[in-house]
Amino acid sequence: MSDSKRRVFVTGAGGFLGSHICRYFCEQGDAVSAIGRFHFSSEDGHTPRFAHEFHGLTLPDAGMAEILRRARPHLVVHCAGSSSVGSSLGQPHVDFQRNVEVCASLLECIRHETPDTTFVLLSSAAVYGNPQQLPITEAAPIQPLSPYGYHKRMCEAVAEEYFMLYGVRAAILRIFSAYGEGLRKQVLFDLCQKFSANENEPVEVFGTGKETRDFVHASDIAQAIERVFEARETGLFNVASGCQTSVAGVVEQIRQSMGSGKDVRYTGSTRQGDPLYWQADISRIANLGYRPRVLLGEGLARYCRWFQEWNRIENRSRYAA
Repeated sequence: MSDSKRRVFVTGAGGFLGSHICRYFCEQGDAVSAIGRFHFSSEDGHTPRFAHEFHGLTLPDAGMAEILRRARPHLVVHCAGSSSVGSSLGQPHVDFQRNVEVCASLLECIRHETPDTTFVLLSSAAVYGNPQQLPITEAAPIQPLSPYGYHKRMCEAVAEEYFMLYGVRAAILRIFSAYGEGLRKQVLFDLCQKFSANENEPVEVFGTGKETRDFVHASDIAQAIERVFEARETGLFNVASGCQTSVAGVVEQIRQSMGSGKDVRYTGSTRQGDPLYWQADISRIANLGYRPRVLLGEGLARYCRWFQEWNRIENRSRYAA
């Protein structure tokens, strides 16, 4: 790697957000090392091929210290860990291990090997739970609804500990409803699957449709990371669009993009761990020059096009088998 380039490490680089972040920093001309589990046979275009080095590790791993010692990254973006509210409710200890223990292990490696590295933790708006008022500022009360939310807050506390006690420069980004091409779970993927199915049954959606989310495209999350890193900032930042969109509005946009005439039926009940309304105050990250570049309408259309191509490939592979 050239010494003139910023050296960026991304953990969880085989996952949805990690792969987008690898792509983004490579496009900025940085030297990117991808750390995670990789499946290079994927045809979705978002396995992190845009990286200079690949390290197939499942954290925590004893080899991480040597990799850090050799490469001495300027920036470590921590995307690794569990990201399922539902799974955390059923297996809270596993979620704790995959999030809190992995985060603490990585920070300990940085403390010993590369204490000048900037550490950026991708946390979650799940720490806020059901907010008392909108928009949600970083000073809003912490009241998680799931083990996942509690464990993300614990990761934040560990990052704060290593900054306050050991001087590891740490920034915490609370991500709201992340989406983008390559996402194969959560509400958008579920809706695309339901609208593309051949059955004549209506599409069933949890809730009333009046619930709101603040969607942010993965490329804008990567932009936010770069803004924080360039400003050498620490502390908490909300990362979102700053706009709330009703679930019903998103459902209708996807229905149109998928070219479906199916009816939609709302269950009237929400799932445990799901908040009702989300809208972020993004003024703190905006002060660093962050501006969402992917508007929701454009982003959903892109996502649906990606899904249709992915679904075509999946069906072709299934029939070939």
